[in-house]
Amino acid sequence: MANRRTERLTSSGLEPAQRQRGVRWPWVAGIVGAVVLGLAWFDGGEEALHPIAQDVALPEQSR
Repeated sequence: MANRRTERLTSSGLEPAQRQRGVRWPWVAGIVGAVVLGLAWFDGGEEALHPIAQDVALPEQSR
């Protein structure tokens, strides 16, 4: 659980607590993940199947 105190006890008395940096990375990671999933959903739809047809040269068969 996060500490919600606005003051901290030091050797010189009570001082305002400094906000910790680095707490936002889960939010940033979540937003980046949501953007990646959104792009994958938008651009990753099914494509129509294209027939693969080529002429193949066969060797002459002797009778």
